[in-house]
Amino acid sequence: MKLRKRLGIWLSLALVASLMGCGSSTVKTEGGAAGATYKIGVDLELTGGSSVWGVPQKNAIEMLVKEINEKGGINGVPIELVVYDNESSETQALIVAKKMVEQDQVLAIIGGGTTPTTMPIVPYVTQQQVPLVSVGSGDGITSPVNEREWIFKTPSNNQDIAKSIVSFLKQKGKTSVAFLSMNNAYGESGRQAFEALAKEEGIAIIAAEKFGAGDKDMKPQLTNIKAKNPDAIIVWAIPPSASIVNRNFWELKMDQMLIYSAGAGANAFIDLAGKEAAEGTYIASGKVWVADQLESSDPQQALLTKYVKDYESSFQTGVSPIDGMAYDAALLVTKAIEMSGEHVTRQSIRDNLEKIQGLVGATGIFNMSPNDHTGLKPEDVIILQVQNGKWVIAK
Repeated sequence: MKLRKRLGIWLSLALVASLMGCGSSTVKTEGGAAGATYKIGVDLELTGGSSVWGVPQKNAIEMLVKEINEKGGINGVPIELVVYDNESSETQALIVAKKMVEQDQVLAIIGGGTTPTTMPIVPYVTQQQVPLVSVGSGDGITSPVNEREWIFKTPSNNQDIAKSIVSFLKQKGKTSVAFLSMNNAYGESGRQAFEALAKEEGIAIIAAEKFGAGDKDMKPQLTNIKAKNPDAIIVWAIPPSASIVNRNFWELKMDQMLIYSAGAGANAFIDLAGKEAAEGTYIASGKVWVADQLESSDPQQALLTKYVKDYESSFQTGVSPIDGMAYDAALLVTKAIEMSGEHVTRQSIRDNLEKIQGLVGATGIFNMSPNDHTGLKPEDVIILQVQNGKWVIAK
């Protein structure tokens, strides 16, 4: 009789422990009605060639989350960031994503910070049904949207960037260009977008060159371009490669209009190129660098002014459009969590990301939909120029 009683107690305890274990797993996955934390994964390039992007992006995300948590979290639940370094590696980016999903059980992932480190993650998070907000620029990240149900991004589409550049070229009377790009997914996406729009608008691409992401000298490509004498040179690249192109351009004493895609928009760009070499260079970008030049009527002016002040006081360094894109990724994910109410799941975050309308961010004003997982417009991209070592709105 005593043995049966003890056996019954042991079985009851085992059942309770089992149920507690199941409940713990649910809290981790669902974000916690019982309220531990809402876990968000961060998969960024903190070392390696793209760390000039990843480190400031991490700073921006942590700054926003700290502010939210200091105000009591979301619906009383704090945000917990699970941060991993993907080492600027496509392979490592996927390894990190799997660890976040399967071990850390995050609700959503922010990353990768580039197109090449995002694309390997896309099939995996789609299969696992985990919302991903990328800071990569390539249009293929969110397109075709019917195959990207769980994928979103914050940088402007290459098509919108190309439209801004082509409009500026026409305004300045430039009719022939050379196109120089990184030989990777980001460069290829930009090339396709720019070529299609240039053809429509009657701008001739008379030279096209590529270079490797790790190349240290682009003078051979620029020498070939120089021989063709285009009106302008369009460069689709990120630092440090983008900066090397700028320095080589200056060293070859070339004088064409030099315009970069938004990918070059890191503070390290001017530092790596050198102020003298960067002088006069153009970029198609968001408004972060020129927050103090915006009219008070600009809908982004108030947010950008606060963002610049908060970031610079927190990290004792200047802001850039690149960290602004990561800030926006965190803004979107936390807004989707807030919209989910008390029942926060991966599915609720995904569904609410599609419903976000009129959200003012550092990169632009986000209006998401089932057919648009970027939510920005061409007007969110403006042309800036380096004047006296500082970015200003181009005239």
